[in-house]
Amino acid sequence: MDRELAELRSQLSGLLDREAIRELAVSYAHFARVRNIDGLVALYSRDAVFDVPGNMGTEAGTRSGQDAIRASLAIDLPRADPWPFIHQHYIELHGPDRASGVVYLELRLGSESLRVTHAGFYTDEYVKEHGQWRFRSRKLTAVPLPGP
Repeated sequence: MDRELAELRSQLSGLLDREAIRELAVSYAHFARVRNIDGLVALYSRDAVFDVPGNMGTEAGTRSGQDAIRASLAIDLPRADPWPFIHQHYIELHGPDRASGVVYLELRLGSESLRVTHAGFYTDEYVKEHGQWRFRSRKLTAVPLPGP
């Protein structure tokens, strides 16, 4: 009985962690859409890194730390008017406070009459800080799609 209860607690904990990580990705897409920079930055750990390719119409490379991420988003979000649509979310738990995953993405831009401009994915590392899952690293890989 004790072993069964421990197993159920472990399964429940894993399910709750996976759901919190899924919600992290959904919140990211929502905050990007409504251009809520504070909301986006709050989803990152204090020492997070965000890596963006050069084919996104922005400066390529890694932004290290919340201040650098905030500065980049303050320039990029208003300019692009993103409408991100996220799909499959693959998650691997690596312990009680570490995980990794991949989130697939279709990106429409308001600045491009809402056409799908990129398809790609985020490769993520997650960390639990003070009981909340956050992005420890996020790397965007995107393929530009031909225009009209």
